[in-house]
Amino acid sequence: MFYELRKYDVMPGRLPALLDRFGTFTVPHWNERGFRVVGFWTPLLGGNNHQLIYMLGWDSFEERMAKFSAWQASPERAAKWEETERDGPLVRRVNNVLLQPTDFSQIEKGPALDPAKGDHYLFELREYDAMPGKLRALVQRFGGFTIDCFRKHGFHQVGYWTSVMGGHNNRLTYILAWNSLDERQRAFAEFRADSERQRIFKESERDGNLVEFVANVLMQPTAFSPLR
Repeated sequence: MFYELRKYDVMPGRLPALLDRFGTFTVPHWNERGFRVVGFWTPLLGGNNHQLIYMLGWDSFEERMAKFSAWQASPERAAKWEETERDGPLVRRVNNVLLQPTDFSQIEKGPALDPAKGDHYLFELREYDAMPGKLRALVQRFGGFTIDCFRKHGFHQVGYWTSVMGGHNNRLTYILAWNSLDERQRAFAEFRADSERQRIFKESERDGNLVEFVANVLMQPTAFSPLR
């Protein structure tokens, strides 16, 4: 199993039309064709306000190529694109990266999100660019310590991935979920103040930092997102 993270930079003012096309046409057709749709989100804080982010799951690269090729060649898709883009394209550019889950990625066992929750979660996409040669050590620190410390402080963890194709080979990507911004602020404050975390991080960075750069964006799920 691997995953595909796709980010659409949308033409100004066209995000509602793109969301409508995905929600009423694309996702239902993908479901009929056996696509595994993980989640759809729009940025709430960070990123840019003309972006749609979503994730698909695949059993193999061959499955991905076969299903996407058939979808892109379908007459009903071509007709819908012609109808919805009479006034110009909805998307300026697409960025996508293929990801493999780490051994400790929760999504492989079912994300620890409460299906009975009345409201939807906030989601946080975090991308860590590791220092050259330090990705393995960073992944080991997450698997051996950080995920348990996150759990201790009430983090809701969705999944963890490293890049297979696209982007670059020195990145750890993960997604968290939150009940509220207040919960996020409290949990991160407790995590950073945790004395055991401080000790482990100091030991693991004796020869230098493991992380060069962190990008994060808080996201809200769309109405048609399976992960909500």
